[in-house]
Amino acid sequence: MAKTLWPKSSSARVDSALSAHSVMGLVISAILFVVCLSGAVAVFEDELEWWEQANVAPVESVSSAVLQSTAEEVLRRDPETTHLYLYPPRENWPRFIAGGDNGIYAVDKNGTFVRPLEANWNEFLIHLHYYLNLPESFGMIIVAIFGVMLVSMAISGLLAHPRIFRDAFRFKRQGQPRLAQADLHNRLSVWTTPFIVAVAGTGAMIGLFTIGALVFAQTNFDGDTRKLSEAIFGGEVIEADDTPASIAGIDVAVEQLAKDAPDQPPFLVVMHEPGQKSQHIQFYVDETNRLIYGETYTYSTEGELLAIGHNADGPAGQQIAISMYRVHFGDFGGVAMKLIYFILGLMLCVIIAGGLNIYFLKRREKGRAAPRLEALWSGWIWGSTLFLPVTLIGAILGLSIGWLVAIYWIGSAVCSLAACALTSAAMAGNVLRLALGAALMLCALIHAVVVGGDWSNPYILLSSVSLFVTGAAFAAWPFLRGGFRPAVVGKDLSFTPGE
Repeated sequence: MAKTLWPKSSSARVDSALSAHSVMGLVISAILFVVCLSGAVAVFEDELEWWEQANVAPVESVSSAVLQSTAEEVLRRDPETTHLYLYPPRENWPRFIAGGDNGIYAVDKNGTFVRPLEANWNEFLIHLHYYLNLPESFGMIIVAIFGVMLVSMAISGLLAHPRIFRDAFRFKRQGQPRLAQADLHNRLSVWTTPFIVAVAGTGAMIGLFTIGALVFAQTNFDGDTRKLSEAIFGGEVIEADDTPASIAGIDVAVEQLAKDAPDQPPFLVVMHEPGQKSQHIQFYVDETNRLIYGETYTYSTEGELLAIGHNADGPAGQQIAISMYRVHFGDFGGVAMKLIYFILGLMLCVIIAGGLNIYFLKRREKGRAAPRLEALWSGWIWGSTLFLPVTLIGAILGLSIGWLVAIYWIGSAVCSLAACALTSAAMAGNVLRLALGAALMLCALIHAVVVGGDWSNPYILLSSVSLFVTGAAFAAWPFLRGGFRPAVVGKDLSFTPGE
């Protein structure tokens, strides 16, 4: 018998080590699930932000004069700001938003400031997806690392199954539970691989940009990260001059842009150094059939074209960097593309949940069932999903972001631990699905009472109807599948992990 360098271990110690390894794998998968779930929902961040403030009327278009007067009002309200931001309405997004470094507002078609833009739940959701509610610089790196892991798992999964493409449309629903779960996991993985690589890859690149920038600047720009940033995003086009000056020129620049870039209205107007002599105006315009965030045109206050960003026809690296956001969030192709991203994001969540399900089923087949870990996993999957609408209800009722963060993480953990201590994985899933359905329906009902809104606005109506219908489906699911029926003699209904 071959000798080993490792000391002999008792079976109890081996079991403890395996349990610790299982728990660590479960924790990593749990965090990855939250990142993917929040990302799938965040595809609709604009729609949900408006839904939170549903009593703001749509704005179809604004004149150059209104843009100018709005900029003047922003500077009056925020005299210390270093930038002014104007988001004019677009063809597929009838909303006018404006603000500075210290506050953003919803504005009507006449340039009247309706109310501050306060969407606590939307901000909580974005912070959850970007940073896991951790300090931003640290949290983004952690999320990016999970993105790298996700890409690695997608590629290694394909390599581990040489017949996976041939079996892409073969789905065995009947038979052994583990084989059915594995079949579902493999089929969804094949169909979503391009999406996973694109989304996880861009997310990792966005998150690790700071670290990558330090390395790249050191090797190519003598360590000057500012030069690197200017090479990608462009630098200042006017030498700084803080001599006070009246804010002017946006209306003139808008009219000149219409000549320089016909049929390309801006979706973002940025005034740099407002109220100073060196102030200038930068426009972002959509590039048809391109994934770049937008082409930029910079003007002086007299309407002179100072610079074009060349995001559409510049170096390949610049074009790739400017395309990251749209590829990651599906912010191209309108609502149809957002729906596709949302569905693919949910499929990714099913893949992650299924990976652990397969592991638990394998343990059962080998006589090493871990029912408490199974319940813990099921409780986390459905608990972390449940507390998204629960926190949305809290936001509608006026809770601050800090409270939403605490409620989400504590509530999700309590669901998971309670499932582990009190019930089976299947029962935990059924109870939490029922609660999830109720919470989604309550979101729509409480929103209608507390916030109200213009029901002729399709964005508001569709958001509320979608929440209610989805909630009804989740609430009915356990009953339709007989989830609350007593076990049939001779048939094991006790375990449906994460289902």
